[in-house]
Order: sequence, then structure tokens, then C-alpha cells
Amino acid sequence: MPEETKNAVVAATLKHHFSCWQIRVLSLFLLVCGCGAAFDGGASAQTWTTSNQLAHGTYGSPSALVQWQVGYYYSTIDGSQIYGMLCIPPTSRPGPYPIAILNHGTNTNVPPPYAGIEPTGLNGCLLMAEAGWLTAISTYRGEYIAANIGANVSPGSTNPSYLSGGQFELCNHEVDDVLDLLSAVTSMPNANGNQVFMWGHSHGACITERAIEKGAKVNVAVSIDGPTDLTTWVTQPPLSGPPLNLTLSDEQMRSSALNSPAAIGNVKFLRIQAEGDHIVTPDQACELASKLSGSVNYYLYDYLSAGVGTPPGVYENASPPECTNFSLSWVNQWVHNKNSPPSWVLPDEAYGHNQPYPAPGPWPQTVLLVYGKVKQLPPGQIYHTWILEKAWPEYSSFVNAVATFGGWSASIPPAFVSFE
Repeated sequence: MPEETKNAVVAATLKHHFSCWQIRVLSLFLLVCGCGAAFDGGASAQTWTTSNQLAHGTYGSPSALVQWQVGYYYSTIDGSQIYGMLCIPPTSRPGPYPIAILNHGTNTNVPPPYAGIEPTGLNGCLLMAEAGWLTAISTYRGEYIAANIGANVSPGSTNPSYLSGGQFELCNHEVDDVLDLLSAVTSMPNANGNQVFMWGHSHGACITERAIEKGAKVNVAVSIDGPTDLTTWVTQPPLSGPPLNLTLSDEQMRSSALNSPAAIGNVKFLRIQAEGDHIVTPDQACELASKLSGSVNYYLYDYLSAGVGTPPGVYENASPPECTNFSLSWVNQWVHNKNSPPSWVLPDEAYGHNQPYPAPGPWPQTVLLVYGKVKQLPPGQIYHTWILEKAWPEYSSFVNAVATFGGWSASIPPAFVSFE
């Protein structure tokens, strides 16, 4: 992809937002090598299928060429054919490669079926592969891959008819499908199944958390502004009505805060939340954090736009207003010595972005970052997607610390790029 084209894609990514922020639930779920396989309904490793008849192509310089391909796998739940995208690191990077599974939010501000993978998602997939990750993105049930995928990245084919089977769902069987995708990717000969990163935003955050609770073998995970308790999540229209018609039991079994949150604490886990997000409010993040043993919680200023004299770091022993009902302690900003590195700065601020850290590393096992609502966003932008770029330094630092200590041959790119 020419540099100007890549920059244009990234610029478009920065402008991407959901316009119907007033309708919380619709902005979320009305809302980021191949071999043959057959559905057998068993517990064996799944397989990824691709061919020259499916969209594919290359990206980058001849000496560092990333390959991308559309493919599919079959659901172990009901045999549904689920389409996705795979991006393979350059051969100049010796494998096996660390794995990245990127669970996108779903933009359903248009009539169904919904686009699960758009050009910005492919761009993120390519840049992650360029940085060493064997990267996979799945559509969810009832979603499709956009027709213009690959238009500017040396496509071999751009056949747009990639519609996944099943009906669109919320934090239910699409979680199982992502587990099947992880199984399919892990079974590839060029994959390192002992080095797995999973990321999710919004709908994808819910999927990420529930996948871990259901046994996803993940080393490090980042979850951003997704619902954790569907029984308390205030939506309009209600989840109990069309189009989902969920019962209380349905809501409970789809909620990470109400199922097996202890399992999430077994992986290196970062939960991010924007204050001011009207689609998924901060209480959702705080409820989950309150059930994660040892969670280290930060309530952050948006200090880059707060004006001269506003200190960086965290508020003084304060709780976000939406989180006062939960038993959480917050890092105290003011406990530090002026003549030494301040204890209230975040690890990436203390050590520098993407730099090696002294063992055993600055990031705790489980972290909650709530970004305070200080900045007034321009018209048309919402905190639900603003947070993706805002939190990039922290969540890339969090993942890269794991990769550095583990000797992984991959890292998160230094500049923000959308994964959806």
C-alpha cells in the first residue's frame, strides 16, 4: 500500500465514529496457509479454509511482504460457516508467530446485514502482521466482509459475497465462534499457540471477556468499553425487546461479570473505559473490576487537553461517580516524592513507550483504566470510539511489556491504527 494510501486509511480511521450515540444498544449491536475443513461438532482443533477464489493479496515491500486472505471456518455449535480475515507476517520474520485475535465492535447504524470487516479493519490486520503477529479477525454471525476490502492493497480477488451463517447475536454463540477461530489459527504450523493476544472493543470486548471465561488460551487481553452485566446495562431499546428479546436468564449467561470473572484474572488483563461514554457507561467496567482479585485501578485525567497546570496521572483517591457502588480502591495520585520518579504516573509514562522494562515489569496482572471526561469532543464524535486512540499508548505498552518479557517476536505498532 503506498504511504499516502495508508495514511488516508488511518486518517479515515481517526474520523470513524458512531452517529447514533443516543440509542445506546443500537450503537453497539445495531452498532470492531489453508486446508479444507468440515463441521463435525466435535472438540477437535478447527481448521481455516481459504483458496485463490477468495479475496487475498499482499502488502508492503518485496523484502517484507505481508500476505492477507479471506477464509472461513465452521462453528462447532451448529456448523455455520463463518468468514474472517487472516494476515500473515513477512517471511523475513521467522515463525512460528505470536497470535493476535481482534474482536471488533459492530456498527449497525445501517440496515442488516452488518459489515463485520471493513477496510480499516484490514488495515489494522496488515499493520499487526507487519509487526510480527499472525493476525485474525472474524465476522460475527449474520455479518459480512465489505465489498471494497482489498481495493488498494494488491488484491488477487475482491469477490464481496462473504456472508457468515446464523443470526446476529450479542455475546452468545459468536463467542463460541471466536473460540473456534482461535482453535483454527492455533493449529496452523506457523502459529505459536503459547503466545496469544486477544483484543476487543464494545461488542468485541464482551466477546473477549466471555471467550476467556469459556477457556480461551490467551496470555494477554485488552478489553475496551464493552458491557459486562447485561442485567444492569441501560439500553434503548431494552434488551428484553426486539430485536434480541433476551430473558433475564439470557442476560445473565452473556455477562462476564456474572459468570466466571476469576478466569479473567488468570491472564494479563487490561480493562479500559471512557467516562462520558453513553453507550457503555463506566459502571460496567467497575463492576467487573470489583470481581477481579487484585485489580489495580486508575482514574485518569485527560491531561493532554485539561489546560496548563493540570497534573498528569490519576485523581486523588477518588472514584468515578458511576462506580461509587462498587468496592474498589483507586491509586492515589499524590503519594510520591518530588525528587524521585512519581508513583502516580502510569508505567508507560515512567518507562517510555515501547521500551524494554526492568523485570518483572511495571504493569500489574489486572488493571482498570478509567479515562476522565475532561475534554469536550467535537460535534459528531463520541467517547465510545474516541477512547480507542486515546488509550493506545497504554494498551500497546501493556501488551508490549508481556511480549518483551516473554521474548515474543511481535509488538503492537507505535502509532494508532484501528482494528475495526
